[in-house]
Amino acid sequence: MNNDSIWRIIRLCSAINQKAIQIYTKLSQTEEIKALKTFWAQMAEEEKIHAVFWSKVELTAKDFIFPSVFDTPSEIQKELSAILDKIEVLSSRWEKRKSMKNALILAYRLEYYMLHPTFEVLFNALKPLGGDIDPSDTHDRHIRKFIDMFIQYSHITPELELLGETLESLWKRNKALVDIAMTDALTGLFNRRGFLLVAKELFSLADRRRENIAVFMIDIDHFKKINDRYGHPRGDTVLKSVAKSLKGSVRKSDVLCRYGGEEFVILFPNILTPAVPLMAEKIREAVEKSRPDGIFVTISIGATQGLVKKSSDNSFLSWISRADNYLYKAKANGRNCVVHDCRKGSLYVEQTQLVKSHPGEIA
Repeated sequence: MNNDSIWRIIRLCSAINQKAIQIYTKLSQTEEIKALKTFWAQMAEEEKIHAVFWSKVELTAKDFIFPSVFDTPSEIQKELSAILDKIEVLSSRWEKRKSMKNALILAYRLEYYMLHPTFEVLFNALKPLGGDIDPSDTHDRHIRKFIDMFIQYSHITPELELLGETLESLWKRNKALVDIAMTDALTGLFNRRGFLLVAKELFSLADRRRENIAVFMIDIDHFKKINDRYGHPRGDTVLKSVAKSLKGSVRKSDVLCRYGGEEFVILFPNILTPAVPLMAEKIREAVEKSRPDGIFVTISIGATQGLVKKSSDNSFLSWISRADNYLYKAKANGRNCVVHDCRKGSLYVEQTQLVKSHPGEIA
């Protein structure tokens, strides 16, 4: 799939988003019921958040080679073009016969069309390009609010409640399909497939822009002992807690992944060399302080950084392998520490203070 195809898809999604803003603004301007008038205005504002996301993608992705997330891009373009035409027709019909019922039906059809799986796929695949905007999360809240509103006004006509339930079912099904393909079900982070799909393209982008990057390989210390002592349910709690600590410690533009078992990987695009050990130590400390279910948990981190010299797939995997080798050295050094290559020509171990508790103990 070439970049021209994906750009056409992105611009169609953006055009549909702009039509949604226009329609919700008109609904707000013509609605007489105060609560509903306010609701339509809120919907317009939330769609504007997605408009900012598409604008950021367009600004930051000029040199970006998009991941191959669509098997049949030409068919998707046809579907999105047809949706745009249908929205135009529906909007014109409402202009001729304005009523609360017709407004609700127009809004339903609009949200139904915007549940096309393409939106959710792109929200996930392009998330690192959106800066501090997470369109997937805002879209979830937007749809949930919309469905609640439909149920609230179901007294107008019985069909409204049924339409709300149908929309919710479609939303959950589409989201589940995307999540299965790209997301780890337990932690909510990218799975290995989703991570490699996005990270390889960011890696190539860093090569073309000559930007410094970093890759962290992270392992939960003595995780088998935690599982053996407390059981797998509490082991899952630890995994979710570590994922939460990682997510809370990094930037929105950084790409996190549960790589497998108790291992995590993070790609840091455009990060300065001095910031790498500081970020690694920040993450290590956040996990050490978390105490999920009262269990003392630590991690070991292998971190590699620098300029990309060759942007092939194998080259990116070699970065992961190098970070993994440093992780092995961190574990050999006693765990609960960071090994990185930020000092030219040598590895460096970030020493940690001795702690009284050991991983797996109740602190």
